[in-house]
Formats: sequence, structure tokens, C-alpha cells
Amino acid sequence: MFFADLDPQGSDSDIFSITTLLHTKVKIEEPHKKRQISQCQNCQSYGHTRTYCAHNPKCVKCGNDHPTSSCVKSPDLPAKCALCEGAHPANYRGCTIYKQLSQRHPNISSTKPNLQQPFNFNTPHQPQHQQSNKEHLPNQRTSFLLIKMSGRDRDKYRSHPSGHQKRIKKLAKEEFLNKQRGAFLHFLNTSNEKLSLDNSSSISEKTEKHEHPCYSLSETMEISTSPSKLIKLSHTPEEKNHSLTAENKVHSPEDDPVEETFKINSRKIDIQGIDLRDLASWTEGLSQHLRDEIIKIGPVRVNNIDYPLHTIQNTSRKFSDKYYYRTLSNGEIVNRQWLVYSTSKNLAFCYCCKLFPSSDLRQSQLATNGTNDWKHMSDNLKVHERSKPHIIAAQKWIELKTRISKSQTIDKVQQIAIEKEKTHWKNVMIRIISVIHYLAKHNSSFRGSTDVLYEKNNGKFLGLIEMLGKFDPIIIEHLQRIKNKETHIHYLGHDIQNDLIEVMAKEVQKTIIQTIKLAKYYAIIMDCTPDTSRQEQLSIVIRIVDMDIENESTEPRIKEYFLDFTNINDSTGLYLSDVLVEKLKIYGISLNDCRAQGYDNGANMIGQYKGVQARILKQNPRAFFMPCAAHRLNLVLGDTAKSSVRAVHFFGTVERIYTLFSASTGRWDIFSKHCHKWTVKKWSETRWESRYDSIKAIRFQVKEIIDALDEISDETRDPLIRSETNSLIVEIRSLEFLMSLCIWYTVLCEVNIVSKSLQGPDVNLDISSELLNGLIKFLTNYREIGFNTAKSEAKILTMDLKVSNEFKTPRYRKKKTMFAYEGNDELLQDPEEDFRCSYFLVLMDGAIGSITRRFEQTSKFNEMFGFLFRIGKLSLKPYEQLKANCMDLALYLQSGDEKDICAYDLIEELLICQNIVDKSVTPIEVLNFIKKKQWSLSKLSHRS
Repeated sequence: MFFADLDPQGSDSDIFSITTLLHTKVKIEEPHKKRQISQCQNCQSYGHTRTYCAHNPKCVKCGNDHPTSSCVKSPDLPAKCALCEGAHPANYRGCTIYKQLSQRHPNISSTKPNLQQPFNFNTPHQPQHQQSNKEHLPNQRTSFLLIKMSGRDRDKYRSHPSGHQKRIKKLAKEEFLNKQRGAFLHFLNTSNEKLSLDNSSSISEKTEKHEHPCYSLSETMEISTSPSKLIKLSHTPEEKNHSLTAENKVHSPEDDPVEETFKINSRKIDIQGIDLRDLASWTEGLSQHLRDEIIKIGPVRVNNIDYPLHTIQNTSRKFSDKYYYRTLSNGEIVNRQWLVYSTSKNLAFCYCCKLFPSSDLRQSQLATNGTNDWKHMSDNLKVHERSKPHIIAAQKWIELKTRISKSQTIDKVQQIAIEKEKTHWKNVMIRIISVIHYLAKHNSSFRGSTDVLYEKNNGKFLGLIEMLGKFDPIIIEHLQRIKNKETHIHYLGHDIQNDLIEVMAKEVQKTIIQTIKLAKYYAIIMDCTPDTSRQEQLSIVIRIVDMDIENESTEPRIKEYFLDFTNINDSTGLYLSDVLVEKLKIYGISLNDCRAQGYDNGANMIGQYKGVQARILKQNPRAFFMPCAAHRLNLVLGDTAKSSVRAVHFFGTVERIYTLFSASTGRWDIFSKHCHKWTVKKWSETRWESRYDSIKAIRFQVKEIIDALDEISDETRDPLIRSETNSLIVEIRSLEFLMSLCIWYTVLCEVNIVSKSLQGPDVNLDISSELLNGLIKFLTNYREIGFNTAKSEAKILTMDLKVSNEFKTPRYRKKKTMFAYEGNDELLQDPEEDFRCSYFLVLMDGAIGSITRRFEQTSKFNEMFGFLFRIGKLSLKPYEQLKANCMDLALYLQSGDEKDICAYDLIEELLICQNIVDKSVTPIEVLNFIKKKQWSLSKLSHRS
């Protein structure tokens, strides 16, 4: 193809009539115009490209004001067009904006030459400019394309494959996918696993029919085994159709090897849509490969379960374990290894006859579709096991099983190669999963700015693969295969990473939910917080007492399990409670087993009528609400700090000191030169210890801070900074500030000790009540003697600073008398007494009142459950009082006809327990004692 541009001449248009040139057939056309409207990939508007765009970025997926590369929209949410706000991406050609622009410019899509029709070289070609009724002016340049024509030109210049080619490609792809379905399971070890079905719920139809999700890789990726030579990898359909079973059970102990961490659950192995362990799913004409895999697994039985009833002729019967065995006349018991029960269809099958079907039409249903005629099951089994087709099938089964075990099959060499390949891919997957598990465990990012190995910024995942490729022979061989193009399946794409993370997360969540259900009773902890994308997310945490009955060496522990993040669109109590209830239904956790709620102190959470806790209590009156104690204590400090204007002014001064020093590196160096113990800190409403830390740094470094301010005032040339430093020096040297400093430090020191204790892992309701009562007693006592104590400490500071130890007489504001008002309010003329009454007493009374009001519920719960936290001291409690406590607790834990405990049984067990355990024992230690001895208190009562 050649492009030519002619000078303006009158005969230029005749060039289009030429059909041959130098004994070669040619085709001359006008240059093809652009077929599509230009669209900017930055702002998504039409008419310009990204290079010349000066607008703000728009996301092509969600339409928000951010680049597409930083979009965090979930794939489950619908897209949103940035142009028409429709439910589609902005580059969708069916968009109304694009259609309107196409109608305005119809020649954009119509200028494509019609290459679907063969070119007729026998007739003169009519130029396109004549077809469109365009005339060339004498001074207009003429451009044309010279195309050499040969063969089937319509296929040569076809821009897209024909429909026939598409259909052939689609059929080939579907055939290939059908062959590869389930091939991933060849790389996982399932031969040594045992079937464990302990209860009827574990073999329910829902579990058996659980589909295995498929996982796909991204479209393209590049990889290299050396920095100088890069290898491009394409994700082929083979990788896109390898299934990862959702039944992979993943545990995450820190010391467990990966081989023991990732296992296939033995309940179901699905290859090509056939469950190899369930005979009801086997189809006719099993391939030799599937037959070999089935024989390696062997017949799988279920025992000791509650089999479902089946009604035939108004008679309900069910399968029994006794059918698995045959009792001979001499009393000997023979195991019918060939008999298998299918839990999915409630049918019995003959394993060997199903595996090696016979053409004999007289064979029983055990060999074909299965039977559920339990009434005549014994007679049918006797007839079947004596039939000739069964004996032949059993012989074939035993012979093939023996040959497979001894590797003496006809395809011995191929089987060895297959096993070697399976081992290789299993080892590759173990290492890839180990890398993903490590990065996910440490909350590290996976990808970088590129997906190419041995390039800079290719991410931590590929970086770890590069490291393993230096010494690990498995990864070295894997990368070598990719380099030599021996395989297009590499499992290094980001899609398979996300799929594996999702599978691991689902299995961990499944294990957590099973643990919660075993514990039965639980507490809910819930909170909302915005993420980096400014999307409000709800986090749900479940708190339980984990007895871990299966492991006798462990002790009972209180554990908290994080379950899920949920995007929310509303923060009202009704919406949050509905989300919580819906999530618990999805997890299969009963709300009636909830015994506690723990939220923050927001009105939407703790509202008495419309809060989350109130709405949950309406559905479950035994879900007692207990807000966070440490958070409430921080709110007490906030209430106290805002109770007086002088207190607000004091903390404002503390903030000014921090701002002055931290705003400049030079001023911070001056501060560091004078103050060597602590640095000034910024106090915050949400950081609970921030007030204590900010006051502590000033309390014991007052003189050093004043010296640093003096030096800044002398060296600075900024009049605003000099004025600010002088103002702070005057403020700090005042007796009122120094006394406030001593008062707040003493109060915050005691509150900080209680706050840290309340956040301890071993704290319980009894300890919390004691700490809070002790804090109230301290504040009550400090209200009486604290003013004089703070005054004495402040006078010591004034002596060090050489300033006056007297209060300044303030200028009192005179209030205007309104009409017949009785008289002016009496003002305190003594500034010291005024400071005591209007500041110190207001702080103490506000703190004591706030603690009493906010922790009133804690005292109530302590009266309900407090006696259980002192089991060792129950011998000192009168029997009548113990009986009253147990009766009250039984009433609290009763809802309608449902009861958690029996008061009389609890009394007997506590009386026995108090004689066994020590007086200083804790409730957790009592549970550990019962678990280690494998006793129950009810058994002890019978023994006594």
C-alpha cells in the first residue's frame, strides 16, 4: 500500500479510473478517514485526546473525580457513565452522548471502504469523491491510496474476522475449555485424606451441591529470567478455566507449614463436573483417566449419621449401616466394600458395577441408577452380590487397583510422566500460595507499577518470586519453562493472586464462624469509620470465650474475631441494625445467642429508643449493651475540659505552646536545646492519653520552656512570633496557669492509670467496677484537699521562676440591670476564692458527675454478674444471698420460655466449686480447671 499526494491539476480525478499499473492489478482509493470520534482518556469527553486535555480527571468506571487507575469501585457495583450518568462505562459506544455525536457526524463511520465486496477490475472504478457528489477544484490537492490487489482481496483487507472464522474459533475454545475443566485439582494431594462426616449437617444437600468457583488470570503479563532479556507472557484460556475448589480448608497458624495449611476437603472432588466421591454424579462412559482417579480414591462411605426417610407404598424407611456388612451362617461378618451410599440422592450403589458397567439387561438398580427400596434392600443385596456381572466387575476392580498400586498399567510411562507433572505443579502452587500468604499476613501490597519480572517497581509479589528463582529448583524450572515457551500457564498474574486471597479469606472466615457457633454465646462489637476513598465502612467483630474442647493442652481464652467490612450508605440506628442482622443471617449466626453489645458512644449507637443497641434489644432482650469503658472515660475528660471557660483557655494555651515550637525547625531546635526529658505534644479529642502527655511535658519543664521562649523572642525578626512568645511567657508565669497545670496533671495521671487498666487483656467487670469506684473516691477526696495541694505545688514553681505567688485581681464585668430586677449578683472579691469556686470545684463536680452518670450501667451489670467473678470467695457469702443472686441472674437470662441457666443447678454447682478452687482464682482459671480435669460440675454434684 502506497500513499501519494498530487499537485493541483484539472485531471487529478482521473487517477481513480486506473485499474492496472506495470502489469499489476491495483486499486486506487481516497485516504481512509478516521472511523471513530476521538475520546479523552483523562476527562472522558469527546473531541480531543488525553495529550491535549486540561480538564480534571474523570473515572471511566464510576464517573467520580479521580483517575481511572486509582478507582476502588467493587466489580459487583454497577458502572456509572461520567457523561450521561447511565449504568455503563464512559467508553461504551451505546452511550446516548456518543450516539448523538455520531448522528451529527455521519461520515465518521461511513467513510470506511466497502471491502466486503470484491473489486471489479473489468469496469472503471467510480471514485469515492464522485459518489459523494464532491468536485475537485482546480487548486485542490488530490491524495490517494495505491493498493496492490492479489488473491481474495476482501479477506486480505478485512479488518475483523468473518462470522465463520469467529464460530470456528469459539467452538475450538469451548472444546479446549471442556478438556481443561478441573485440571487444577491434579496438582493437589487428596489421596491420603479421610472422609469425616460426624453429623447430619455436614452432609446436607446444600454442602454437597456447593459449586466450586473458577478463577481467571489477566489478559497479558510480561516476565523475564534475566534483567537484560524480558519475556512476555500471555494469559491463555487454560489458566482462565482452572478451578480452585471453594472447599479448600485454610488455617493460618504461624508455625504450621504451608503443606498442612492448604488442603482439599475430602468431602468433594470435582473433575469435569463429576464428583469422584459421589456415585450419583457419575455419568455413563467414564474415561480411563477418570476411572483411574476414582480407583485411587476408592469407595467412600458415610457412617453413623441420621439417614433421611423415604416413603414407598405408605411405608417410610431409611438406609442403615448394617447393610454395609453381611453375616454368614457361622456368625462371621463380611464387609461389603463395594456398597456405597450417596448422600446427595439418598440412593445406594454398587461401586464396582458402577465403575465397570455391564451390557446385561438383567442387572439390578445398584449397578445403574441406584436404589432406595430399603424394604427389600437385604434381599436385593444378596441377589446382586451373587450375580455374574457383579463378580466380573469386582474382579476388574481388584485387578486394576492392583496394577495401579504396583504401577503396572499399560500406560505406565505416561502415568509416571503425569505424576511427575502433577508433583511439579503442586510444588509451584505451594510456593506461590506461600508468597501470597506471607504478603497478606503482613498486610503488604502485591503489585507495583509494572507486571514484568526483573524490572524496577514490579511489586513485592514478583520480587519474592525473583528471590525464589535464585536458589529454589522448583521456581527455577518454572521460570525456565516460561522462558522456553514450554508452557503458557504460570499463575503469576494479579487475577490469580486476588482469587487465592479470596479463597483463603473465605476459608478463614468459615473457620471463624464455625468457632463462634461452637462457643454458642457471643458478643457483638461494631463501629463505623471512613476509608481513604471517603467511603463509610462498618466493621463487625465477634467476641467469644473459646474453650477449644478438641485440644486438651490449651487454656480457655477470650478471643475477638474480625468478620467483615461492609460499605454503608447511611449511619442511622435503623440502617446499621438492619445491616447487622442481615450479616448475621448470611453467616448463619443466631441473633438469639448474642449476650452482649459493645459500641462507641455515638447517639446512633447508644440511643435509648432509636439506637442500634435499643433495636437489637427489642429482638433479643438478653443482648445486654455495654459501651466501651475507656472511650467513656475519655468522654469524661472531654466533659470536664469543657465545663469551665478557664479550662478551655488553659488547654488553648497548651496548644499554642506546641504550635509555636512545631511550626518551625529552627524553633524546634531551640526547644530541643533547652528541654531534654520530654517534647511538647499536641492533645487530641480522640487520642485518650494525649492530654496527659501534653500536660506532663510542660509540668516538669516549665522553666526550660520559658527559657526557650525567651531565646526565640530575642532571635526572631518576625513581630508576630515575638508577640506570641511574649504573650505565652506572661501566661505561663501566672499563678493561675501554674495551679491549673498542677491540678490537671494530678487528675489526668489518675485517670490515665485507670484508662490503661480498662484496656488491659485481663480486665473483667469486677475489676472495672473496682477501678471506677476507686477513681470516684480519689476525685471526691481531691475535691476537698486538692486545691491546697495544688497551691503548694504551684508556689514551689513560682519560687523557681522567681515570679509572684499571688493571684491577679481580675476586672469583673458589670451586668446591666434590667427593669425591676431585685439586684446585682454578688461577686467574689477574693481572686483566690473566685478561682476555687468558678474553676476548681466546677472541674471536680463535673468529673465526678460525669463518671457517675456514664458508668451507672456498669454498676448495674456488676450487681448481676459480679458474684461469679469471685467464685473462690463464695464460701464467705451467706447461702441466702448466694441463692438470691442466682435467682436474679436466672431471671435476667430468661426470655419468654427460653432459659440460659437453672438457678437451683447453678447454686449447687457453685457450692461444690467453692470447695475445690482457691479463693484467689479467676473465672478463666476455673474454666481451665474444669477443662483439664474433664469434669462437669453436674458430675461432681452426683459424686458428692
